[in-house]
Amino acid sequence: MAAEVIAFSVQTGSGGYAIARRVAERLGFRYYDWEITSEAARRAGVSPNDVIAAERVPSFLERMMQRLGAISTLSAEGATVFADPSPSVWNTALQSLTSDDYRQFIERVVEELADQGRAVIVGHAAQHTLRERPGVLKVLIHGSLRHRAQRLALEQGLDLAKAEAMVKQSDKDRRELLKTVYHFDWQDAGVYDLSINTDRLPDEFAIETVAAAAAELP
Repeated sequence: MAAEVIAFSVQTGSGGYAIARRVAERLGFRYYDWEITSEAARRAGVSPNDVIAAERVPSFLERMMQRLGAISTLSAEGATVFADPSPSVWNTALQSLTSDDYRQFIERVVEELADQGRAVIVGHAAQHTLRERPGVLKVLIHGSLRHRAQRLALEQGLDLAKAEAMVKQSDKDRRELLKTVYHFDWQDAGVYDLSINTDRLPDEFAIETVAAAAAELP
């Protein structure tokens, strides 16, 4: 059977977000990343910008969690699109919630998206939540600190030292969050079906490789 869901985990600066989006386009899958947050914010009665700002005003996330309750099927169409917050912003914001709150909220959303099928899900510990589900291809897009910092600096017009600091902080935040909440090492190659280092491999190769792997998933 071909993959019905592709769960991407990406290191900041690896190009993984763009690769995942283009894989979704190539396969005709729906793409979910911060769109999950946007839909959750809509249901909670807060704006996506409120969620992004939650690290400054923790009550926004607390209010969101109180009002969400049971989440029904997420809308596949018409999701509000907004600028991606950095992983460190989201991770910091989530510290206002308990680990159980956060985990249950995210797992519920990820599982519903997987139930719908034909989905690319980026982040949100989907590789862990869906680890036992058939038809899920789990992919890690990664690279060296040096190459990722260079790429981030180029893409965002940053000083190289600042870009390197951002990459390091993102890695630290994500590692600590997933260890604390989900109790697994997200950089363990054994978690994934496919791991691609983008230091020297072009994005188009990564896209074709993931698409081919999705078609061949047993």
